[in-house]
Amino acid sequence: MSCLRAHSLCGMLLLAAFGSNAGAAESEASPTLSETPVQAIWKAQEIAFTYQSFTTFYSCSSLEAKIRRLLIAVGADPELKIRTRGCFSSSEIARMPYVEIHVVSPVEATPEELAELDKTRSRRELAARVRGDSKQAELAEAQFPAQWRQVSLSRGKLNLEPGDCELIEQLKEKVLPKLAIKVIEDRTECTPNRISMTQPRLIVEALTPMASPDEPDKNAKEKEKEKEQE
Repeated sequence: MSCLRAHSLCGMLLLAAFGSNAGAAESEASPTLSETPVQAIWKAQEIAFTYQSFTTFYSCSSLEAKIRRLLIAVGADPELKIRTRGCFSSSEIARMPYVEIHVVSPVEATPEELAELDKTRSRRELAARVRGDSKQAELAEAQFPAQWRQVSLSRGKLNLEPGDCELIEQLKEKVLPKLAIKVIEDRTECTPNRISMTQPRLIVEALTPMASPDEPDKNAKEKEKEKEQE
């Protein structure tokens, strides 16, 4: 009888510990803003890489959705375009898809970035005229206040699972270095030919636009939506 009680007590302690860890993971999804704003500009880029995995394979539509969700979480414009090659249909599992990302994201308005922006002005204006879209060219020239925001890419609202470890690892190596992203903590321990037993976790600092005084904070809006859905 005492043995049963001991097992029961151990089970309760394990559940309590699990609940505590789950709560901690959920709190990590909340962004932390730096207090000092910086001037930023929007930078358009084309980034391509081949996703190679030994353990987890996605359909093209699923892979695109995961990458989109992760990039928006770290400050990319929600209108980014992602295209995958290597599937006969969007629902087909791809063994080694080629991923093309057309993304616009904030970068600090440093002299180097402003000089690069000036060099590409004529090309961007020509492309905007061809598309009949002058708004994008105007946005690229405008500076705006932004803040470095600490974001945890973990299970939370991003729905990451242990099988996503290799995807996070490859984004960290092939995509994030080209954006205004600083890796703060890296716990993506992927084992070749074996699915990890723990969820991947990557904490980064991302440059994100500050909300204007007459515009409600975007993160506050998201929190309100999550509460309504509960």
